[in-house]
Amino acid sequence: MKISASFLAKARRDAESLMTDQCVVTRPGDTTTDPETGLPDTGDTKVYEGRCKVQTSGGLASEQTEGSAAQAMGAVSLVWSLYMHFPFGTDGLRAGDVAELTESANPLLKGRRLRLVSPQSEKTHATACRWNVKEDA
Repeated sequence: MKISASFLAKARRDAESLMTDQCVVTRPGDTTTDPETGLPDTGDTKVYEGRCKVQTSGGLASEQTEGSAAQAMGAVSLVWSLYMHFPFGTDGLRAGDVAELTESANPLLKGRRLRLVSPQSEKTHATACRWNVKEDA
């Protein structure tokens, strides 16, 4: 089956139309010491500002490490993955960058900071730039 360029372009537009959140992605810079306060200051460089979407998937129960006390008691835990989607072609993002949600349709997401862990959109017919993320400590 051959996918046409126009079909893929429409799929990318459709994916982007769901990215109703706004974020700023920064990259931590070198740490310097503020001469007046003596406190460390890590300058951040803005690498992206614009549309995005937060997505979760999972919820599958997984057994704890084999042989552990938790496993012996039959404990399971829910495993959720957290992702951020950016428009297709978003360039310059790297692992370790931090995305702060500045606007969101979900008020619980506004202000959250998510650290980009690894890209997840290396595929032939990608419709978005997807990243695995974790809550930034």
